[in-house]
Amino acid sequence: MEFVCVLAALAALFLLCAFLTLRTGLHAALAPLTALGLVVAWLTLTGMADVLLPGIILLYGVCCALGVWALVPAKGMRPAYRRLLTPGSVLFWGLSLAFALYFFLRQPMAATYDEFSLWATAVKVTKVDNRLYPTATLGTPWAVTQNPGLVVLSYFVSFFGQYADWKIYLAYDILAFAVYAAVMGGLGWRQYRLAVPLAAILWCVPYFFTVYNHEIYLVEVYMTAYGDIPAGLVFGGAVALWLALRRTGGPRWAVLPVLALAANIKDNTFVLALVAAGLVAVDAWLLPGRPFRLQLARRTGFAAACFAMPIAVYYLWNIRYVGMIVAQNAAEGGAGETSLPLSGVVINGVRMLLGGTGAPEYEARRDQFFTAIRDMGAQYFTSAGRMSMIGQGIVVTAFILAVFAIAAVLAGRSRLCVRIGLMAALSLGCFGGYNLELALCYGFIFKPDQAAVLTDYNRYIYSYYIGWFLMALACLALALQPRIEALAAGVCRRLPGKQLAGQGCVFLLAAAILLRQNQLVLPQLTVLGFSDSEFTDRRTQRAEAQEVIRYLSDDDRVFFVSQGDDGMDWFAAVFDFYPIIVDYSGVENNGGGGTFGLAELCPEDGVENRYYHPYTLEDFDAAVRDSGCNHVYIQRLDDIFVQSYATLFTDGLQAAQKGQTVLYEVTPEGFAPVAMEVVT
Repeated sequence: MEFVCVLAALAALFLLCAFLTLRTGLHAALAPLTALGLVVAWLTLTGMADVLLPGIILLYGVCCALGVWALVPAKGMRPAYRRLLTPGSVLFWGLSLAFALYFFLRQPMAATYDEFSLWATAVKVTKVDNRLYPTATLGTPWAVTQNPGLVVLSYFVSFFGQYADWKIYLAYDILAFAVYAAVMGGLGWRQYRLAVPLAAILWCVPYFFTVYNHEIYLVEVYMTAYGDIPAGLVFGGAVALWLALRRTGGPRWAVLPVLALAANIKDNTFVLALVAAGLVAVDAWLLPGRPFRLQLARRTGFAAACFAMPIAVYYLWNIRYVGMIVAQNAAEGGAGETSLPLSGVVINGVRMLLGGTGAPEYEARRDQFFTAIRDMGAQYFTSAGRMSMIGQGIVVTAFILAVFAIAAVLAGRSRLCVRIGLMAALSLGCFGGYNLELALCYGFIFKPDQAAVLTDYNRYIYSYYIGWFLMALACLALALQPRIEALAAGVCRRLPGKQLAGQGCVFLLAAAILLRQNQLVLPQLTVLGFSDSEFTDRRTQRAEAQEVIRYLSDDDRVFFVSQGDDGMDWFAAVFDFYPIIVDYSGVENNGGGGTFGLAELCPEDGVENRYYHPYTLEDFDAAVRDSGCNHVYIQRLDDIFVQSYATLFTDGLQAAQKGQTVLYEVTPEGFAPVAMEVVT
C-alpha cells in the first residue's frame, strides 16, 4: 500500500512535468528539476502561511489538472508524447521508479545523530502535524531556523499513506536524479556515446567528492538525510539546467524556481544560491549570443530576477518567518536571538582581514577567526585535509579546473569557449568567497570548541565541490554536443580528432571515477548493498517504542531513562514517540539522555561519567514531576539507577528488572509499573 502511495506522488510529479514539456516548451530532461523547484516553493509559502494541508491538496489537484490538459491533444492535433522521452528524462523516471520499489522492499531507517536532531524528525513532525516543524512542540531544544526545502519535498513524497523513513531517502534521490537529468540536458537518443559515460559519472558524484564512510565517520552505510549533498547537487544543477536551457530553448523562467530551491535547502546555502544566480545572470546578460544591445532591458530584468530568487527566500524565511518564531520564543521565556548579526559578522570580519579593528565583541574573537583561517588553509593545501577520493582541496580544485579547460579547448575559438572560460574564472573566485564565508562562521558564529576542530568542515566544503564539478561536467557535455549531433544527423561522416579525443576523455573520466569509487566504497557500504542486519538495533528500538505508545495517549509526556546513553538514544526516542512528547530529561546544560545516579556512584570515566546526572533521590523525583511528565520510560536499566532511585518506584523497580515492563506511571504515591503484554 505504501508503495502505491509513493507512486501517486510520482504520478502527480509526472503530470506536472508533462505540462511543462508539452505546454511551455521546456525540455523533458529539464522539467523534473524545475517541477521540484515549483513544488518546494509552493509548499514553503503555504507552510509559512500555516495552510500547508490545504496547500498540498491544491497542489496535487493542480498537477493533475495541468497534466491531463497537456496530455490530451487539441482537436485536430497529433499528440507529441515522444517529446517526453529523452535520455535524461528516461534516466530520471527509471531511477525514481526503481528506487521507490527498492526502498519500499529494503525499508532503510534514520539512524544518525543529525537525522534525529533535525532532518528526519522535521519531516515526521511536518507529516504528522501537517504543519511546518518550527511550530511543533517537542521535548528538545528544537532548531527552528533550518530552511524547509528538503523537508517539504519529503512531505510531498510521503503525503499519501503513513510516515516512513525510507520515503525521505527516496525524496532526496528523486532530487538527485532530477539534477542528473538536467546535466545531461538536451542529449538525444543518437548521442548515446556521450550519454552513457556521462550518466556513469553522475552516479558517482556524491561518493567521489565525499569520504564520509572511509575517512571521516566510518559509518557502515553511505546513506543519510543530511542536506549537504543535496545542497551541492542543486547548486550545480541550477547552472547546468541554465546551460542546457540556452541550448535547447524553452522558457528562461524555468531556472528561477531552481535557484530558489538552491537557497532553501540549508541556512548556509544562501551563499551557494547567490553564486549560482550570479553565474547564470552573467552568462545571460554579458554573453547573449546576439548583438549586445538587442533585448538589453529584457536580459537585465532576467539577471535581476536570478538574484531576486535566493534573496526572496532568505528574506521571507530567515528574516521574516524565523524572526517571528524567535520573537515568539523570547516572549515565552526563551533565549531569543543569541548569535551575532550576519551583517556585523561580514563587516567586522572583512575589516580585520584588511588590517583594521572590529567592534569589541568581534575583537574578542579575533584569535578564533584567524586560527580558523589557518586551519582551513591546512585542510585545503596539505594531506591532512583529505576531503575527497582524490585527496585534499587543492587537488580537487585542479581536477575541476582541468575539466573546465578540456571543455574550453573542445569548444574551440567560439563564443562557447569564452562562456566556459568566464564561468570557470567566476566560479573559482566565488570559491574563494565561499571559503571566506566559512571562515567568518567559524570565527564569529561557531562556539570556540567547534571552531578549534573545524566542526563539519568537510560537509560544508563538499557542497561547493559537488556543484562546481557538475558545472564543469555540464560545460564539457555542452562543448561535445554540436559535433556529435552533426555525426548523428549524417551532416559529417566522422568526428574531428579533437572532438574524438574529448569524447575519449569522458569515457576515461567515467572509468577512472568508477575505479576509484570501487577502491574506497565496498558494495556492502553502498545504498544498493547494505546488509539486512544494518538497521536491526533501530528496528528493535522502534518496535519497543511502538509497543510503549500503545499504553499512552497523545497528550502524555514521557521522562526518558537510558543508562549509559550519550544522547543518541534519547534523540531516537524523541523521534520514535512523536507526537507523544519525550521530555528533555535531565539538567538543562547536560540533558537529553545520560546516566542518572547519586553523586557518589558516578563512574570514574567513560560515557557514563561524561553524561552523568548526579541527582539526589529528591532531585530526581522533582525533575520528573516538575517537568510535567506523567510516565517514565526506562529503555535501559543498570545497578546505579536501581541503587539510587528504587525507593521512588512502588515496586522497587522489580517489574523492570524482570522484563515485565519498561513504563511507569507517575502517581502521588510514587512511580507505578504499567502492566504490559509484551516487552521487546
